[in-house]
Amino acid sequence: MNGATIEQGRRAFFNDGQLPVASIRQPVLRSWLRCTDLGLSQGERPASGPMTDTDLATLRQHRESLRRLCRPELEMLAGEARDTGSVVILADADGVILDTVGDTGFLSRAAQVALRPGVSWTEASTGTNAIGTAIAERRPIAVHGPEHFFAEHAVLSCAATPIIDPRGAIIGALDMSGPSAVGHGHALGLIRLAVDQIEHRLFRTGFVDCRVLRLHDDAAMLGTAREGILVFRDERLVAANRRGLSLVGRSWDAIDAAAVDELLDRRIESSRGCKSLRLANGAMLIGNWDEPGTVAGADLPLTPRPLADDRAEAIEAALASHHGNVTAAARQLGVHRSTIHRYLAQIRTN
Repeated sequence: MNGATIEQGRRAFFNDGQLPVASIRQPVLRSWLRCTDLGLSQGERPASGPMTDTDLATLRQHRESLRRLCRPELEMLAGEARDTGSVVILADADGVILDTVGDTGFLSRAAQVALRPGVSWTEASTGTNAIGTAIAERRPIAVHGPEHFFAEHAVLSCAATPIIDPRGAIIGALDMSGPSAVGHGHALGLIRLAVDQIEHRLFRTGFVDCRVLRLHDDAAMLGTAREGILVFRDERLVAANRRGLSLVGRSWDAIDAAAVDELLDRRIESSRGCKSLRLANGAMLIGNWDEPGTVAGADLPLTPRPLADDRAEAIEAALASHHGNVTAAARQLGVHRSTIHRYLAQIRTN
């Protein structure tokens, strides 16, 4: 969509109350509707402001594992950002900016529209934007110029991808933002590749007593960040990445629900050093099981455990605000629906 078409769509939506489905991309239009439902007004200034330096330092300390996990990609993308007059941003699952790197000149201009550490960029705080909308939609998205909900953010062109852990919960978001007057068509592709690498590293450790299957339709992709990964414990799927679920035709709802025999034929035959893998639906892929003992140590809660009191209260509040809608509550909290269903199951058994 070009700028004139988007502006026409903005007038139709904000001035005339129409749904400009032909001139505004569907993810952006859904975000505008969510922001309007939240009571935001596109002509006003966003109410979000930075937290204190002390609170930011405390937050960064609490999110240090995420910051450490993403540091290689931030450093890798910093040079690209400087060359294109843009910045790379790491936000946590709540949409709060933790770190920014890149062009120092644009960093100072970005700070004028609150694009700086300590500021929340959820849709509820800052309207339609790549970070908040990627978290809300659970998918990569670019938001260009006037596609932003608030008019003053039209100076930005942003691209973000949520970082999803092996259990399907959003743990953060990676973003590249620059001036909307300059084309940044490459940004979303770079960010998606970086997040693939981040999520892939989450599978290096953390799966005691599990079997890890790595699969793809191209043997050359095995061992790379583009491979699919499925993790089984006691014959039950307990973790995965997006590519792995896509390859077997499942969603995150399969976590804790799908058995290995529902996904795989189990008849695996040798084929040029890899293994031909027959899925339950008859499709053929290439796959390898990790050798036992090659993954150890555990940072991720793969075994269901009671929720902390504050987490339980947050789930109760989210469910109440969305009239019991589990999907909407999960989106608000940045967790997968299975987390809320597990909480509800715990209540029923107590």
